[in-house]
Amino acid sequence: MSWLDRRRHLNGQHLLDPVRVSELEALGMIWSKHANAWERGHAYARAWAGRHGHLAIPAAEKLDGYAVGAWMRRQRKAGGLASVQASALDGLDGLWRLEPDWNRSYRRLLAYLAVGGTLDDPANRTGGEADPAFRPGTWLRKQAAARTDGKLTGQQTALLDALHRHTAETVAG
Repeated sequence: MSWLDRRRHLNGQHLLDPVRVSELEALGMIWSKHANAWERGHAYARAWAGRHGHLAIPAAEKLDGYAVGAWMRRQRKAGGLASVQASALDGLDGLWRLEPDWNRSYRRLLAYLAVGGTLDDPANRTGGEADPAFRPGTWLRKQAAARTDGKLTGQQTALLDALHRHTAETVAG
């Protein structure tokens, strides 16, 4: 048992001197080892988001040896995240709940549109010089088929609808 685990155990048994409890809390002690594990994972997710600008982390991705991709996958799957935890992830990336491949492709589409691409260009067009491997039209056709088949989440549908509305407003205005 580590020193920290022993302090947690003693505190849980009400055997830790209250002065020590206060001192440890002043240092930022996290009494729940589960909360500590979540905070550690969040710190790695925050570092990832700082480097990449999103939380669409591939499941096998590691950061400094920590399996940040697996941790993020568990957060997406978790039904019982505390609201403060979900809010912390929302603060890093409002799209963190989306499946990572979809999230990354959606972001590639946004980047394509930001440099003048349109939603009605030919289906086989590329993402341009900045992203020649991305095919926005092909991806959008796949999304239309997934929508018809009921395979998109409400959030995905809303994001795509907002893109189409924004594009229509831009052309009209």
